[in-house]
Amino acid sequence: MSKSDWVTTSVLCAALGISTKHVWKLRDEGLLKQGQHWRNIARPQAARPTYRWHLKRCEKAIETPQELR
Repeated sequence: MSKSDWVTTSVLCAALGISTKHVWKLRDEGLLKQGQHWRNIARPQAARPTYRWHLKRCEKAIETPQELR
């Protein structure tokens, strides 16, 4: 896995054609899982998280029909 597989939220949204609000919804619902689809790269003392998303894995998860998830 290369470092370029992990992208920012804005790059993920542009590539998938979805809004950031929709990304947060998918994460909150558990479709996009920490460690597999996203990770927080912020320092522990940071006030807010800094997310990186695995573009290929997120794309695959979103394309999988709901009954097969």
